[in-house]
Amino acid sequence: MEYFAKFTRHIGTPRRSPPGGTSQLAQFEKAWKIVQSICYYQSKWRGMRVEKTPLSEHLDVMFDLLVKEDIQQAGSDDWTTGACMEYLLGNGVLEALVGLAETDQPVGARGVVISNLSTFISLTDDKLLVQKAVHNPLLELLHWYGSGETEDGSSPGPSYDECYVDLLYAICSKIRGDPMLLNIFFQDRKWLKSVEQRSFSSDSIAAMMRSIESLRSEGGTATSGFEFLLFSHLLRFVHRDGEVGDTARTSLLFLLELATTEIMASTGGNTALEMFILEDSGFSAILSATLGAMYSQLPRSLRVTTGPAAVIPESFPSYSADLQKAIESSIFSANDQHSLAERWPEDR
Repeated sequence: MEYFAKFTRHIGTPRRSPPGGTSQLAQFEKAWKIVQSICYYQSKWRGMRVEKTPLSEHLDVMFDLLVKEDIQQAGSDDWTTGACMEYLLGNGVLEALVGLAETDQPVGARGVVISNLSTFISLTDDKLLVQKAVHNPLLELLHWYGSGETEDGSSPGPSYDECYVDLLYAICSKIRGDPMLLNIFFQDRKWLKSVEQRSFSSDSIAAMMRSIESLRSEGGTATSGFEFLLFSHLLRFVHRDGEVGDTARTSLLFLLELATTEIMASTGGNTALEMFILEDSGFSAILSATLGAMYSQLPRSLRVTTGPAAVIPESFPSYSADLQKAIESSIFSANDQHSLAERWPEDR
């Protein structure tokens, strides 16, 4: 596609290192070699807490250098790749870090890696997600974290959910800013089987979009036809209290907006997304069950006095806050499902 070809032209050629670029690259390589030694010799750190290792310190150095370099590139209107970013893309850095996160050795490495990935995605340019060295490790992380069990049989654990939801939010924010990025994460299962181990490129993404167009022309259904790990994983957290639940609900709103956006309509991708949300995601059932569970906690009788603020009795102050959260988290369910239901008959 012309859209992705534009990025490929810009990213493909590294620029000559600016003043200070060489020293930044040296710092990056030095920090990466230390992190790499932890990745390769995990048995040495097995059972040890990550706080007692140099992992966090040197990951911070690496990602700080990457973000700083990307900001400098953007400020100078330079679309070419900086030295540190070129090293990351060409040496499988993120792939190795996701592998380290999966084993979670030293203990806590998973949270440190996911947190740094979240910051990296949030603060760098959208175009980086098009690179297979960036989105392939992210897709791998989504697969094993969402399955609830890693390669070694361990569970991702609830202690990492907050940083994981932050990562999902960062990705959703990038997709919201550039809806065409949705095609990297919203995948046709039949197309996935046909390419199996092949990485994403502008050609392969175009092939997936042709598959979506074919689905529309044949009048097929989306049931079991698409995989959208971002959406499915966010639904696991939509009922949570506190920051995790708020972040998950906001991220879902970003994705729901894409179902009716004109940019996605021009490619046919929005129709497939509507089909997935309505028929294959379990979105309606999960949101209805969440709201029902919250209402079931309310007292059976209410003492109504003058004024709308007194509808919830003062003797149950916690219910008021919980009910408000439930209403806020489900408002978009009613609105967006109504909008989709109105559009759906027209598309079919």
